[in-house]
Amino acid sequence: MSESNTEGMMNPEPERGEEMKAMTETLKEIKSDLAEIQRDLREKEKPDSLGWDDIAQETVGAITFALPFLFTGEVWDVAKDISLERSLAIFLMTLALAYLFLTKANLGNLKREEIFHIPKRLVTVAFISYAVSAFLIYIFGINYIAHFSPVQYLNETVLISTFAVVGAITVDMVR
Repeated sequence: MSESNTEGMMNPEPERGEEMKAMTETLKEIKSDLAEIQRDLREKEKPDSLGWDDIAQETVGAITFALPFLFTGEVWDVAKDISLERSLAIFLMTLALAYLFLTKANLGNLKREEIFHIPKRLVTVAFISYAVSAFLIYIFGINYIAHFSPVQYLNETVLISTFAVVGAITVDMVR
């Protein structure tokens, strides 16, 4: 063996040492990125708890879905013509539909939270939808334009809220 070759074996080339350091650093970065991706995936798999962001989404959904029906004369006519009993039936049907969407449909990754065995989201969706509908009818003066009696105002609120509930649930399930 030549003397230069022996010397090379004793002292590895400096380039290889630097390459190894760079590869080690790259490997550490890849491991760190992989751990972060795994944390994000675990976080996405967690069910969504009811929070202020959900309340805002429900409100936006209720307003968005209620507005087109708010200004329709046909809905006003129905509100004037239906009885309070039918309005109550529509109210109960809407709550039943909302209950099925929220608990049985498995459309969203929602956490099951209950108040007195009633899903929290059902309570918030119903409250927000009916409050938004009554407020919109009042603020736009629909009750004065259509000349609603108090019972007809309630009927109109129930009818508009049917669409508002669907909108609130739909937008709330979007993540």
